[in-house]
Amino acid sequence: MFNGRKIIALCIPKAYERTSFRYISTLNKCARKHNYSLFVYQTCTALYGNSRNDNGEYYVFNLMDYDIIDGIVLFSELIKDKDIADVIAKKANERNIPIIAVERPVEGCINAHYDYGDCFEKIVRHIIVDHQLTKVNFIAGIEGNSFSEERLNIYKKVLEEQGIPYDPERVGYGDFWDYPTRGVMQKFLRPGVELPEAIICSNDTMAITACSVIADKGYSVPDDIIVSGFDGIEDEEYHTPRLTTCRSGCGEMCERIVETFENIFNGGEAPEEILVNFEMVKSQSCGCVKKKANDSTVIMREMHDRLDGYQQRIGDMNDIMSYISSVRNPALIHEGLEGKEMFNDSFCCLNTNALDVQMKNGTADADPDVEHPFTDEMLMVYRGLFHYHYDPSTEVVKFDRKEIVPEFDKYIDMEIPVIFSSLHYLNIPLGYICMNMEVNIVFYERMQQVSETFGNGFGNVRMYAAMERLYICDPLTGLYNRRGFYQYAVPMFEKAVENKSTVAIVSADLDGLKFINDNYGHAEGDNAIKAVANALLYASENGGICARFGGDEFVVAGITDLSESEYIENFRKRFNEFLDKYNSESGKPYKAAASLGMTCRKPQNDAVDELIKLSDDLMYTEKSTRRQIVRSKPRA
Repeated sequence: MFNGRKIIALCIPKAYERTSFRYISTLNKCARKHNYSLFVYQTCTALYGNSRNDNGEYYVFNLMDYDIIDGIVLFSELIKDKDIADVIAKKANERNIPIIAVERPVEGCINAHYDYGDCFEKIVRHIIVDHQLTKVNFIAGIEGNSFSEERLNIYKKVLEEQGIPYDPERVGYGDFWDYPTRGVMQKFLRPGVELPEAIICSNDTMAITACSVIADKGYSVPDDIIVSGFDGIEDEEYHTPRLTTCRSGCGEMCERIVETFENIFNGGEAPEEILVNFEMVKSQSCGCVKKKANDSTVIMREMHDRLDGYQQRIGDMNDIMSYISSVRNPALIHEGLEGKEMFNDSFCCLNTNALDVQMKNGTADADPDVEHPFTDEMLMVYRGLFHYHYDPSTEVVKFDRKEIVPEFDKYIDMEIPVIFSSLHYLNIPLGYICMNMEVNIVFYERMQQVSETFGNGFGNVRMYAAMERLYICDPLTGLYNRRGFYQYAVPMFEKAVENKSTVAIVSADLDGLKFINDNYGHAEGDNAIKAVANALLYASENGGICARFGGDEFVVAGITDLSESEYIENFRKRFNEFLDKYNSESGKPYKAAASLGMTCRKPQNDAVDELIKLSDDLMYTEKSTRRQIVRSKPRA
């Protein structure tokens, strides 16, 4: 439960596609009757496992907070990766959360499915028995698919009952899609082959394609050949002739799902399954309903408006992606999105480590953990105009992810679905998008574009930072190289002159590198260099700029409020503290050590290089002294 309402989580791919949208819309209406709210976790791929974006899309299911979810609806047939459905079901069962899997059975779930076989048999009997036809061809779906083979067996069964011999030449597999169906139709209508009286198709997409090929060959539906489909897709509504088909009881399915949850919440027993009937619809393609012209003006206007909106969003998407990539600062994002309707009713929430490849003293934190793709704290970097009432955000806000979005009560209308999409770039998790828009297919169609805009925009920021890191950072230690040092030290130096601040410069040189290389190998020499680099980072606790100038030479620059003696004492103490601990725990046959030279000045006409030279001289003096001490020690 969240904000006093029970939460039904809906896991579904491509919420903006018609089938998914229809279920979301209908399920939300049913849920509202019981004062339930719908949280939709949607992906922008079907999760077949073969898309380069699939791994990044999976992350959205990690957003599901099982502590606030009361029931889960899993569209297991639409989510093609079965492992994902199994993981969600397992987590739900561990927490005793009722979960309903729609169409494809999933272990541990209540299976809700349609009685396809019964309705398909009705349509086959209508074509063969009611129309008294004997030359009936059949286009199955994918060979071996359970739905496809079930429908083929029903076709064979009705033929046998009517005493009509089964002819394999009258059967083809159209894979439930356009292109292979065209190949089957070419076979059915090739010259010299008896023209079929009817063609029964396993779904509407293949039936629409069959009608198209029949027309291309100069024949007419239903005058020359009767055609039937199955599943009642929206495209059928715009097709001439309208198809004789079967439609799912989407409304009944959603009502039964919500009623099942209501019964369980009230202490009732969970059913093993929910079975919903399909409805046969007799129409023009079998001749039972006379053809009539569609209102093409209305259809064209609707399509024109949607295309116009799509083209506008593409332009906005390109503009914003370029803007995000160029400013690189989440705090400025709202300026570029101002007035862009495409981003209304949406929150963009980044992981706190999403952009960590931007250097911190020349180093970068590791990429976010893909096993835990969302940080406990999030950054809201953008909030769009919500429900045409509240002003967009103008600042970055840190918040606890369990809050879902900052000021949830103020901006989120729980009467309409709250929709989540993962934000990622090349499968690197960046955060998530939360949308709370009017239930309208035109609005939903912008989901994928919004996710891709933010994902690619912030992904480009990461990419540019990584490229910059290659240019100004030392690959062995992660410190700045000489180029990077001057890029950041010179502005710091100029600011110190302006503010009359004290600049501290530390020169460091690894002791005994040649000895380590000659006796233990260059890999150990590199290891000693990295140990000294890390010691310098540890010692420069106040944000000093650390650089490896080359070989075993290092420079640190920083601003300090301490006196020279205090700074030197503090820096040396922390530096030695780090190396003492490292040497005691490393197990190496040598000790990592370095000579240091340090200078603190309030620069006036000095250049950075002048202060570096002063520190270098002090460092070489110390190195010479250390060598003399070593040489003066008696041999054992």
